[in-house]
Amino acid sequence: MVPFLRQKRFRMIFRITKGDKVNYLSGTAHFFPYSFKKSLSRLISKVDVVLFEGPLNESDMIKIASYGCTSSSTDSLLDMLTEEARGMLVKEFETFDLGKHSEILRYMYVKMDKSFLEMEIRGLKPWMAFFKIWSFYLRKRGWVYSVDMEAHFLAKKLGKNIHYLETIEEQIKALEGMPVERIIDFLNLCSKWRDYAETHADFYLKGELDALLGATTSFPTRCESIIDKRDPILFERMIPFLEKGNVAIFVGVTHVKGISNRLETEGYSVSQLVQC
Repeated sequence: MVPFLRQKRFRMIFRITKGDKVNYLSGTAHFFPYSFKKSLSRLISKVDVVLFEGPLNESDMIKIASYGCTSSSTDSLLDMLTEEARGMLVKEFETFDLGKHSEILRYMYVKMDKSFLEMEIRGLKPWMAFFKIWSFYLRKRGWVYSVDMEAHFLAKKLGKNIHYLETIEEQIKALEGMPVERIIDFLNLCSKWRDYAETHADFYLKGELDALLGATTSFPTRCESIIDKRDPILFERMIPFLEKGNVAIFVGVTHVKGISNRLETEGYSVSQLVQC
């Protein structure tokens, strides 16, 4: 049960029309401090088909995690940070919940002269190490909801016809293309993450897409392999579904602009809804 104060109206939604066909395009947030369960339930209830970027089942998440591991250590990722940023991130992970074995693990880490942060990202590829750090930072501050996962759960619960626009392998390939330099630059800005996250949440809640995109240009995934190369693919694969109508599409919010522009070029009308 989602607490009442954690529920918000969903505004990052666009109505797509062409002829007598009506569809909906939603920009998702992979991590967020609020739930949109009621709004998403209303949206998904009135469509026949629901599309997502890629598979979101538990087995698929496990596959992504396995891809994110490497045989070599990635401790060097921390070595590339400024001393100030490294110190701040190490301190963040000092509060990592190690459960009932915390004292034993704490002793082991001290003996190995390693911080919790170093041990948590050890053996992870740079992109996976980054998401481990970023997601921990957000969850520690109450960002425990996911628009993607919430919509996926509701679509399954409501018995909708679910399709994915990409395979896990295609998504992994895109993640592998994230420039390490962008990851390092963003990690070095960790002292500004609080303002960054609050700004993102504010614009997202208001449904202000252009403002959100303008404020998040430094995020590591705002790169060619994640956005520019995938927008055309996502667009092309959703078209056969749009032609039939009554579809709800969920893609990362940073894909909405590029996809909307392509839709309008193909004669579709795209208009943002006030709220769902």
